[in-house]
Amino acid sequence: MQHKIHRKHQNALNINALTQATLFLGFWFFLIWLDLTEQLSLYINPKFTILTEISYCLLLPMLIIRLFDTFFHTNEPHEHSKIGQLRYVPFFAILLLAAALPNNTLNANLVNNKGLNSALAANTTSATVQDVPRPLAKQFKQADSIKVTDLNYTEATSEINDFPGDYLGKTISMTGFVFRSPALTTSQLSLVRYVITCCVADSLPYGVMCEVKDAKNYPDGTWLSIEGTVQMGKYEDTDTPFIKVTSLKQIEAPKKPYVFPYN
Repeated sequence: MQHKIHRKHQNALNINALTQATLFLGFWFFLIWLDLTEQLSLYINPKFTILTEISYCLLLPMLIIRLFDTFFHTNEPHEHSKIGQLRYVPFFAILLLAAALPNNTLNANLVNNKGLNSALAANTTSATVQDVPRPLAKQFKQADSIKVTDLNYTEATSEINDFPGDYLGKTISMTGFVFRSPALTTSQLSLVRYVITCCVADSLPYGVMCEVKDAKNYPDGTWLSIEGTVQMGKYEDTDTPFIKVTSLKQIEAPKKPYVFPYN
């Protein structure tokens, strides 16, 4: 009789291993889905993508081991109790939230909360900006016109905001979304992108003030592609660099709206 009970106990499913295997499978599938659909850049800096890929590769053997334990090993002591299973609830909740919530990107409504990094908010002195690395300054100075891209966005906006005297009169083209702080006039707006150093949690809005005819016709969050010249103007009685827009086009929000530091 004891032999039969022992045999039945051996053939029982290892519920703890099955629960862990289910979690491993869920996270493995979710990370692969984010990678294949190119959505990882909505959460982390692309330079960390390789770490994510390594993590879901490591999850696979762990998943296989726990599946083996589910069917061929006996239950682990006290691991099959209902109370023991409750510890996995937060992990299942995270997976359910990740699957249920839409991948909303940061928008213009959060700019005030995070603080716009531009000449409008800058309180830097000449002493501090002298110490700022300028890896693309030489390239920008030699160019007849500056094309701001996803790769050089932080450098380009920093150069214009911190060292406008080097670029006065230069033609510049860039893309971003509209943000209008209350102090701006009806012909002024800021063109902004979110810059991510590590992950979305540390994102900061970077932007440049622009002078646009009928700027009030472009609500916050409107994506524009503009071309203009770098000039100096006034913002609350302070000399401020801005782009005098000569042409613009309203565009759809890009699939990858965030930009990342040049280095």
